[in-house]
Amino acid sequence: MGAKTGPTVGLDVVRDALAEACPGIGIMGIRRLDAGYTSRQWVADTDEGPLLVKTPVRNADPEHLRRLIATTRRAAEGGIPVVRFRAFVPRSGLLDAPLLVQEYQDGVPADEVWAAMSSAQRLSFAEALGELVGRLHSCTGPWFGDVFGIRKHPDVRSFLHALLDDRLAEAPADLTSAGRDGLATALHRAVDAVPSNGVPALTHGDLWRQNVVLRDGRIACLLDFEHGLYADRFLDFGKLDEHVFDAYPEGRRAFLDAYDEVCPLPDDWQARVRLAHAVHALSMAVYFLRWTPEYAPQYVGELEEWLAERA
Repeated sequence: MGAKTGPTVGLDVVRDALAEACPGIGIMGIRRLDAGYTSRQWVADTDEGPLLVKTPVRNADPEHLRRLIATTRRAAEGGIPVVRFRAFVPRSGLLDAPLLVQEYQDGVPADEVWAAMSSAQRLSFAEALGELVGRLHSCTGPWFGDVFGIRKHPDVRSFLHALLDDRLAEAPADLTSAGRDGLATALHRAVDAVPSNGVPALTHGDLWRQNVVLRDGRIACLLDFEHGLYADRFLDFGKLDEHVFDAYPEGRRAFLDAYDEVCPLPDDWQARVRLAHAVHALSMAVYFLRWTPEYAPQYVGELEEWLAERA
């Protein structure tokens, strides 16, 4: 959605920045990678194998990348296939931005081959994804919040209330027909109905086919944990349902069955997922109002539907 952003950077500058970040590395070639909306990326052929070089475009806070690295490594501890990191520079003088170097995953994003996949291949993908997300959500944390505990909450309700307050603070007063205040009241009431004994689960925060790398038809890697948190696990279902199962509803049962085998679903899971849809819609609405407003009405409409269900 939308064009890639950020100024053009010469390949010689990127090569020099990589050499500075990884002293002694042999660099045979480097090329621009036209992927992602929040970072500039290049692939370097090196004597250590192919490496991905990236700098952020929208969030240049180096702590954001530190959290990405830590969250990815936490997922690896839980047996999730993820990338390994080679170097991190909080601010590269050559690129005037933080610099992250990681292994380049050979494969193809599931989104790029989805149209060519057979029904059987799609069903197999849904099952494998359900098992993988179940394993991810089985990785528990000591609190609700980021993996470093910089912002942490003692229980799921306080976490969700704070998350909503953050998103609502970015929303215009007339976001929905109920206004921002009416939407806030409905959302916070829904959070009050969430059981208070929820366990902090490691969540990805950006689960869609673009972040799932396939190799030989199988899931090889889960990318981009930059929005990962110890959170209410059902928050991950917001983007999952929008970008995977809204257009492929026949695969959702296979996903849920595989997920449930690894990370059992509670009796109230459907209500929890529906709340997650509303939180996702709010997050996307305020995000797109800031960056690409033409996409915001879709998510405002979803919030209106959720409000109507609760009327």
